[in-house]
Amino acid sequence: MNEDSLPSNKTRIIDPEAKRESILRFAHRLFVEKGYHRVSIPTIVEASGISTGAIYNLFGSKENIARTLYQKLMDSFMQSFQNRLQECTTTYEKLRAFAELIYELTEKDPDGVEFMLFMRHVEFIAGISPVCMTEPFKLVREIIKEGIACGDVKPGDYFVCAVTYTGAILRPVQLQLDCILPRPLAETAEEFIDNAWAAIKA
Repeated sequence: MNEDSLPSNKTRIIDPEAKRESILRFAHRLFVEKGYHRVSIPTIVEASGISTGAIYNLFGSKENIARTLYQKLMDSFMQSFQNRLQECTTTYEKLRAFAELIYELTEKDPDGVEFMLFMRHVEFIAGISPVCMTEPFKLVREIIKEGIACGDVKPGDYFVCAVTYTGAILRPVQLQLDCILPRPLAETAEEFIDNAWAAIKA
């Protein structure tokens, strides 16, 4: 398919940046709905109405689309997390900011959270680190390490404490995305956050 023969229900996009964002948007939805390995460039062409040539010119490969999308989502998450931390002083407030951000994003952009946190990126993006080794999770570990040092968090291995906390926060998200959480996440967030903190506090 080329851009001169797009279906009449497709809007031709001229601006390269607009094309780029459109490709990312459609690919994102497809990756989450079908799984990365079941999505091909022709599938993205069909969904977006953007030509194969344009997609390759802008990204070079399906893997680069996934890489760009992942980095965009993770950078946005990190920026939002850092912004919220500016208003926090205690270990509890900082960790709560992390949890609240994830829960809010789960409500507003479930596909974004699904792709960013729960897809196995190491299986299809060469050289990428597991999500637990990304900057937001490193920052959580640093917050907990500092919390142990100042007595807010119980003594122990800071990595184990971080896994305990983030695991307790992320499991409800996964259940929400799988549509098997008994009540909406918004109704139970406070209890999940309190339980996660109770597991590690001094």
